[in-house]
Amino acid sequence: CEEQLSKQVHYDFGLRNMLSVLRTLGAVKRSNPQDGEETIVMRGLKDMNLSKLVDEDEPLFLSLINDMFPSIVLEKAGYQDLEEAIDKEVANAGLINHPSWSLKLIQLFETQRVRHGMMVLGPSGAGKTCCIHILMKAMGVCGEPHREMRMNPKAITAPQMFGRLDVATNDWTDG
Repeated sequence: CEEQLSKQVHYDFGLRNMLSVLRTLGAVKRSNPQDGEETIVMRGLKDMNLSKLVDEDEPLFLSLINDMFPSIVLEKAGYQDLEEAIDKEVANAGLINHPSWSLKLIQLFETQRVRHGMMVLGPSGAGKTCCIHILMKAMGVCGEPHREMRMNPKAITAPQMFGRLDVATNDWTDG
């Protein structure tokens, strides 16, 4: 992937991302023992990476995944309750529900399920804040309320934001 996709600063195909993918795959396998390992790996790779890709890289990434798993056709992951709640919240906000925007909301939802923190990137006026707020409201309707914590990473140090391990005592201090 790293060699064939465009170079983007937010792409991470290193060991840290691989560890996160492996942890997620293990959790999915434990919760769905009847599913085949190849199916779980294919779904995990798609779910964890597709939302990070820029539009021009998505077809190439999907082609690479399909080449790795030629005999598997994944069913669309269904979030019917969430999709209905999103439709309702979009209408309540007086916005137009474009399918591509709804897809990004679902991808944001899937990303927040497997990551403990995330950033939403894009130019001014792209709908980042609306996307976050609509998703939070829809999740609240579905019984999974969330809260948003915005931080200026330049205002605090990395250990203050993420926490730190005291190597002398092996004590963890939360961020």
